[in-house]
Amino acid sequence: MTICYKSTLIILFLFISLLLSAQNNNNKDDNFIIADKKEIYEYTLVDNQVVIKAKFKTNYINTKRIGNLTTYEMYDNESSIDNVKVTGVKGIKPRHTMHKSDGIFYSDAKICYIDLPFDKIGKKISVEIEKTYKNPRYFTSIYLEEPEYIEKKTVQIIVPSWMNVEFNEYNFKGNINKSVDIDQKNKHYTYTYIIENEPAMKFEKNMQGHSFIYPHLLILNKSAEINGEKITYFETLSDLYDWYRSIINQVNNDVAIISSKAKEIIKDCNNDLDKIKAIYSWVQENIRYIAFEDGIAGFKPDYAQEVLRKKYGDCKGMANLVTALLKAEGFDARLTWIGTNHIAYDYTSPTLATDNHIICTLFHNDQIYFLDPTVEYMPLGEYPQTIQGRQIMIENGDNFIIDRIPEYSSQQNTDSLYCELNIRGDILEGKACNTFKGESKQIIVSAIKYTPKHKLEGVIKSFLENENVLDTASDIKLEDENSQSKITSISYTIKRQSGIKKLDNEYFLDLNPIKDLMTHIIDIKERKHNLLMSYKRHHVREIILNIPNNYEVSHIPDNFSIIKDNYEFRISYFIDDNKLTYKSEINIKEPLILKENFFEWNNDIEKLKRNYLEQIILTKTTSNEK
Repeated sequence: MTICYKSTLIILFLFISLLLSAQNNNNKDDNFIIADKKEIYEYTLVDNQVVIKAKFKTNYINTKRIGNLTTYEMYDNESSIDNVKVTGVKGIKPRHTMHKSDGIFYSDAKICYIDLPFDKIGKKISVEIEKTYKNPRYFTSIYLEEPEYIEKKTVQIIVPSWMNVEFNEYNFKGNINKSVDIDQKNKHYTYTYIIENEPAMKFEKNMQGHSFIYPHLLILNKSAEINGEKITYFETLSDLYDWYRSIINQVNNDVAIISSKAKEIIKDCNNDLDKIKAIYSWVQENIRYIAFEDGIAGFKPDYAQEVLRKKYGDCKGMANLVTALLKAEGFDARLTWIGTNHIAYDYTSPTLATDNHIICTLFHNDQIYFLDPTVEYMPLGEYPQTIQGRQIMIENGDNFIIDRIPEYSSQQNTDSLYCELNIRGDILEGKACNTFKGESKQIIVSAIKYTPKHKLEGVIKSFLENENVLDTASDIKLEDENSQSKITSISYTIKRQSGIKKLDNEYFLDLNPIKDLMTHIIDIKERKHNLLMSYKRHHVREIILNIPNNYEVSHIPDNFSIIKDNYEFRISYFIDDNKLTYKSEINIKEPLILKENFFEWNNDIEKLKRNYLEQIILTKTTSNEK
């Protein structure tokens, strides 16, 4: 699922991740290192407004080979790059560009690139940047880690006595020293953080959000006292809500246009629930998600009529549209702020960094529904892992409601295969049906919808055959591949040569063509972070074999089970009359695997793999009777 992130920090780490992936900077032996860096942030006044003036000086050195390093600084409508100076090499000019993805400009975030050529080993180049944060509300965090290995980095924050700010420390380790100095004469505090010998940030697939991992300061800018007048930023949660509400009150939805569209969408509906589903699914299926982030645009939704006109929007625009359409039909729909599971914070910290997403909350017939139209193929009442269990702030007039998105078990995401097979010569043949619920349904239907029509049949066929050239799927029937269906199913006829081998009077059988988690071994030597699967999983494979006449089961593997707090693996065999039933069940109850559990996980996966490789043996009987 794509999520609308509203802080510059998230985009910053996207680019850091891309650079890390390309440069593979993850230890002191990397070519480019930061020998020394100093960051100074100072709260000051410009035209009687509080701003934060920042100065960064970074001393880079290459240790192993010549080459080029691209460094950068992000900014947006609420910040500016005021000056860039490079020493140690001549003729360097920074490049400024808009943030874009796939050629689409979708953000007010901007990037200042500085390309540094290191033409000899041991070359030293310094980069100095001056930056202004125009609004303390958007100055939310300072990360101590860098894309390169750090020998030493010093962060200083100068806070005058008239500024009320709090710094919360996250993920600090033993290589960070902190001090606070008080300047009685100038009446300011200087907070100093020094980090030494710190490995480079490393991007890994399926890692938690950066706020869970890297040492940083969460900055809570509360208020300022200027010339006897108090300026309140976010002292309390009410201040945060009031600011959110002041933003959404600037949104002028065209009621006539929205009402007309709502009538068109629900024209064939017979009851309220059908109307709700129709409106929700229309936005899911007809409005393309494109992020638009940062600055005021990071929090102000686009007008509902504009999202309708353009046929695309970010999470705010899409949530505003579905809310407006529901309101047009008299439903109690409200905008709702939420931080996804990418974020380590909750509403105990009143800051813009707490939220990175907006959805719609619907109160209807004593039930509460949470509508996230950026999730295209998940029906009303179901929620993706990214928001399950997360705190939310619901619009409620002058007040607000704090609630949580419900959390569900892995059974919500069941992906199942049911199949009944017969042996025809050297082929396993029978009827099969795959069903998909929850996140597994979201994935399979998304894949179907985004596959060109002329390729769809071949893609589905290849999927059902597990890309095995020895197997053939035919008579394929796809059902309920829409946003509001609870289950999507694919039924078909399967002929498998891959799972059967005949030697003399014996058949050797591998009934399960899908070896769930078989390749999920974690590289313990290379992986640095916890592993976060995208969602809880429940895979069920039930295959029934009709035992042919004149054959008997001479060997079946032992039943197998591994039961842990966060996951369960089970494989069982059952014989009844002339039928043999094989069933495997993989249940990932919690998607987070901690580093300290990697060895145990790998050991259990190896046991699962060995069991997958065991075969059933049928032996021909000596008489005509079984």
